[in-house]
Order: sequence, then structure tokens, then C-alpha cells
Amino acid sequence: MLHRVLPSLVVSFAAVLGLSFTLPALGQTYPNKPIRMVVPFPAGGPTDTLARAVGLKLTEAWGQPVLVENRPGASTIIGAEIVAKAPADGYTLMFTADATLSVNPLLYSKLPYSVSDFQPISIAAYVAEFLMVNGDMPVNTLQELVAYSKANPGKLNYGSFGLGSNGHIEAEAFKQATGADLTHVPFKGAAEVAPALLSGQIQVLFTSPNQVLAHIKSGRIKALGVQSNERSAVLPNVPTFAEAGLKGFDSKVWFGFLAPSKVPAEIIRRLAGEIGKIVTEPQFRDKYITSVSLEAAPPGPEHFAAVLVSDKEKYGRFVKAANVKLD
Repeated sequence: MLHRVLPSLVVSFAAVLGLSFTLPALGQTYPNKPIRMVVPFPAGGPTDTLARAVGLKLTEAWGQPVLVENRPGASTIIGAEIVAKAPADGYTLMFTADATLSVNPLLYSKLPYSVSDFQPISIAAYVAEFLMVNGDMPVNTLQELVAYSKANPGKLNYGSFGLGSNGHIEAEAFKQATGADLTHVPFKGAAEVAPALLSGQIQVLFTSPNQVLAHIKSGRIKALGVQSNERSAVLPNVPTFAEAGLKGFDSKVWFGFLAPSKVPAEIIRRLAGEIGKIVTEPQFRDKYITSVSLEAAPPGPEHFAAVLVSDKEKYGRFVKAANVKLD
């Protein structure tokens, strides 16, 4: 009986002394109200779909709704600012990609948030970046592409999703490392750049295979190399940049969950544990990760924190090679 009476006695004693605090024994456990998940991308894309799938599983597990809020625009800056300034209580989270913390701070001298405003919870998935060429190009390896570009100066264009995008800074780093002769043609997004590669308007593209996988399998697009330390399960026959003698091009894009920096550690642990169970469950992984050309990632804040450290060095080199600032 004592263990049932003790919490109420402690609370009564605290009230007498005028103390104000909440005891875990009173059942004030996280979460006890809806959770807001900000996604700084448009609705309907692969990032949004994965966020909603995880949110639904969290809702089922905890009995509290997880409400996905799309706040796209300005290279994820709009959504990131919202989360950075949110109360540090675990009820506002962000699901985003590497641009937010790994690339934007290198491209913008003035941001309404800083990396230190966030703490990592867990990476949900990776997507590998490939170097692709139009299927009619008379090259089949990275070395052949470099040689062909030098033999045909000014004739090869590469596309990107815009200045400062991953494809832009990766391509400029590739040019610096190899001496390849490639001219940048920026587009507004995948809806424009993929058709441009298929039509031959551009000849080269650095991106993930998600939206063009069928064209790679049909031969209309050739994937010459994957920017990773190991081959991708999505296209296992495509060699890595390292196999071609190019080191330092491990350019997997992460998709991960973050919280404001001062959210209590016990809440981060609970979020990380539950999200880790969700994304490693085989049926969930097959449906929402591997079937859409994403790759599984080790869950948890420790792995995520290590990735952020390595990203700073890697993208620092890429941005320096691209020689671009956006403000």
C-alpha cells in the first residue's frame, strides 16, 4: 500500500511548502498531447511520404496524433526556422534532409537558425547520389566521361536543381578532382531536370535514382558511378567513385528527425527508440524505404551526430570547389 500512497503524500508535502514541480510518478510522461512534425518540403514527395508513414506508426504506438505540417521553400530554411524557435518540449519535431544542417550553413552567411539550434534524433533513410549520363553518350565509365569531356570542350552540360543544390556542388567537386569539362545548367527541380537529361538538353546529372530508375533500367539513362563508399543495393552493378580512383565522394543524402536543441535527453531517447523500431521493422522498411530506392540507415542519435560531423568536412570541400555563396 505504501507505494500507492507515497506519491500523493509527496505532492501534498510539496504543496504545503509552496514547491512547484512535476513528478514522473504522477504519470506526466511524454507524449501527453499531439506532436507537430514539420517537413520543409512539399506534400506528396518521398520525404513527405516517409515522414507521414513514421508519424502514423508513432500515433499508433503512443495514442497521440502526430500531425505533419509541410512548410516548403527557401531550401528548407522556412521550416527549419519554425522548429528552431519552437518550445523545447518534444512536441515540435522536424523531418528533413542534409541541406538543412549540412549544406545551408556553408552557402548562406545569414540564416535564421544555426546547427546548434537542433539535436539529432535518428536518420530514417539514406539515398545514394549517382553520376548519370544520357543513354546516347558514347561513354560507360567515369574515366571515359572525363576523357570525352576533355576531347569535346564546351560541349557537355550538366544539370542541377539550382545553385547550391547537391548536384551542383558535387559536380563542381568532380570537375575539380578530374579536370572534366562540364558546363552547369541549373533547373528548378526534378520535374524539369530529368526530362532534360532524357532529351539530351543536358548530358550529365548528379542525383539520386528515385525518379529515373525505370529509365536507367531501360538504358535511356546510364548510371556511371555511385558517390558512396560501397555499392548501392538499388543499383548494385554500378561501381563506386572510389573504385574509379576518386576518394572523398561519399555523398549519400540523409533523411532524418531532429528536435530543438534543449529538448530533454529522456524525450530524445524515447523518440529515437520508437523511431528506430519503426524504420527497422522489415515490412515498413520494404514498403517505405527500399521499394522507393532509399537505403536503410543505423538508427539513433549517436550515428546521426557522427554523420553531421563528417558532413561538415565533406560538404565544406564541395562548396569550396563550387565557389558559391547564396547571399
